Amino acid sequence: MSVNTSWAFAGNAVYAGGQWAVLVLMVSALSPAEVGGYAYALAVTAPIFVLASAVASPGDFRDYLTTRLLTTGCALFASLAIGAFSTSSRETMIVIALVALARSCDAVSDICHGLFQRELDMRTAAAGLMINGTVSVLLVQGALVFWRSLPLAAVGYAAGSCIALVSWDLPRAARMLNVRRDGSAEHQTWTGVRSLLMRALPLGLSSAVGSIQTNLPRYAIASLLGPAPLAIFAAVSHVPLFGHLAVNAASQAALPLLAKDARLLRASYQTRLSGLVASTVGLGSIAMVLTIVVGRTMLSWIYGPEYAEHASVLSWLMTTAVITFTSVFLGAGTIARGRFGAQLAVSTTSLAVVAASLRPLVQRFGLNGAACALLLGSIVELGAYTVLTVRDFRREQPARNLVPHALAGSVQP
Repeated sequence: MSVNTSWAFAGNAVYAGGQWAVLVLMVSALSPAEVGGYAYALAVTAPIFVLASAVASPGDFRDYLTTRLLTTGCALFASLAIGAFSTSSRETMIVIALVALARSCDAVSDICHGLFQRELDMRTAAAGLMINGTVSVLLVQGALVFWRSLPLAAVGYAAGSCIALVSWDLPRAARMLNVRRDGSAEHQTWTGVRSLLMRALPLGLSSAVGSIQTNLPRYAIASLLGPAPLAIFAAVSHVPLFGHLAVNAASQAALPLLAKDARLLRASYQTRLSGLVASTVGLGSIAMVLTIVVGRTMLSWIYGPEYAEHASVLSWLMTTAVITFTSVFLGAGTIARGRFGAQLAVSTTSLAVVAASLRPLVQRFGLNGAACALLLGSIVELGAYTVLTVRDFRREQPARNLVPHALAGSVQP
């Protein structure tokens, strides 16, 4: 289990690093306005494909495959329609189409990764992610060195996803299915597809809410301030990315243990959850201090002096990230207690706060205002999870106090 977890983390780390490297290459070779067009394409397509990809791998892989292909096709069409409606720039529309193509290939690759995960072969899935991230970086770098063209760089970005899918993920998925084929072949049924869609809808909505909240400031910046400020905000937003990656990996690893403790050992559950939250607060405080001390220098080194002028945006975003990290573990604890509806309610409330505060804050404070809107949403989310967790603990306390009396009564003559 620990080996598979390590491979999963390594694959996702290389893939995320590749996505960041693509952005850094574009920042160094293109104008802020062009980078803003790429950032806008990412913001348009992200929530749509998150919603389309929220189908967990069931026992019947053929139903899973059909369902994911159906939702991916709808997501591709929706991305193109929204892009055509929201922009009049031909170049931006081309970039949106290419980014949507890349995400479509990634969605199909994710189908294969679900199969690999079902067979406890995370090394193969990690290799696919590594190929995707590495090839995308190399092709984008080549396009920018020879042509310095955003559409051609987007072609390289999409080609990386397609190459990983065609050369690695699909062949190994087909081989795995052939090896495991026996007399009980899987049969595709539209009833199974409909059942998967209905089961995946709540999870998809919850995931899409989180993605919309992350990308909502980018929509507002693109509308109110323009593509160049959007490029700066998107670039600065990538700095806390690896913190999110590590925290999400840790929460996924802790979730089975929390769920087991929540069912059997309530005291251990509370101790484990409290320890995770305390560790996050401690490490987050260190990250915030480092951001204040070296944030400007780091931005200048990675992106250049124009981006370093917005070190205050990084400070707000890092503060938001630290608060969000704490919410991630409290959210994992909420899932472990089976409070799925409460999690969706918390996410929706946080999104509403960001949406309500975003426009006036951006109009008054610019990029700092967009970061502050995210901070307000994270504070509301953390407060809601804290209240929910404390209330659940208090409700469980009387039941635990009754246990010794009940046990004592059972052994008396």
